[in-house]
Amino acid sequence: MNSIGILGVGQAGGNIAEIASTMGFQTALINTNQRDGLVNTRVDRKYFVPGFNGAGQDRSIGLRAVNENYREIIDFVQRSFKNIKLLFVAFSTDGGTGSGMSPLLIDLLLDQLPGVNIGAIAIVPDRNVIAGNRINATECIEEISKIDSLSSLFLVDNDQMRKLNPQSSKHQIYLSSNHQVMEAIHTVLQVTKKSSFYGNFDETDLMNILGTRGVTLISSATITDVKTTSEVSSKIQQSWANSIFCPVESTGVIRAGLIYEGPEKMAKLINVPSIFERVGEPLELFEGTYISESDPTITTILAGMPFPTRRLLALEESLEKNKDRLQSLVNKEQTQKYESRISWASNLKAKTPQRQTGSVSSKLSKYQR
Repeated sequence: MNSIGILGVGQAGGNIAEIASTMGFQTALINTNQRDGLVNTRVDRKYFVPGFNGAGQDRSIGLRAVNENYREIIDFVQRSFKNIKLLFVAFSTDGGTGSGMSPLLIDLLLDQLPGVNIGAIAIVPDRNVIAGNRINATECIEEISKIDSLSSLFLVDNDQMRKLNPQSSKHQIYLSSNHQVMEAIHTVLQVTKKSSFYGNFDETDLMNILGTRGVTLISSATITDVKTTSEVSSKIQQSWANSIFCPVESTGVIRAGLIYEGPEKMAKLINVPSIFERVGEPLELFEGTYISESDPTITTILAGMPFPTRRLLALEESLEKNKDRLQSLVNKEQTQKYESRISWASNLKAKTPQRQTGSVSSKLSKYQR
């Protein structure tokens, strides 16, 4: 796993780095809140931005943390990763630290880590999050989309996990999403170590794919019971729709990988034009075929895809619908007050009587009859 590093930013990014550490990846994390990062015990290299105690879902605080400490942060990253070819910065788009820090940090690292491609693993919140989280997510993704030299961007969609597991808790969804994205990357890296008489998918192939600018997706489909070429293609396309990543919405794949593992007889049902009919034929395709007696599985990697506009607009819809109400709330924060109608009653408060002193003789005469 030495060719790919995982840099977690913020709590969600730190949790992804934690999982990546168990799989043998080089990892490190950055956070504005030390308490968040301390729970990631498997990540050895940590940088807690001094002078901060979390970002409170305020992206401007995350951005300020980079602005004020970028030299130390860059030095920390350079010391943390050795001989990697690709660094993924992992973060949630809807918080404060990861969302606020990551776009600028990625842009800086592109200049400060020569020879290393920089990609991103960005978590997209589900549609049930509140207005502030939606605003953070859309602002963050817009900024990420404008980074010219960014390599593969994995958009991990918590909404997909919610659809597949509607009864799951928020914690279960987060944990499952984090595991699945790292398992997907780990799986294709493991394939590059295999040998085959029928065509190898090597590390150079993988780095060519993951070095592609644009949205990237990895998915696997088991084709045990299929009997026709069209059924194979349908299974693969279904795996794209049911993956943990934002759904494919339009054509336009620049580079792709297609890895088959299983019996030779099933490999004959693979038809490349049929598989890519819905997303468009890629400019380059890297294939690997590994014959075995295991259940036949096809893993595909799609890279260089457009941003999923419909999915992202879904985050913005409720903001547009509630624009006036939300703006009113912001205005009220600065202007709202309460005026009492009984200000006249302030003089009705009980007063402590003052003790009057007198001479003994006056007191004696006062009681004479």
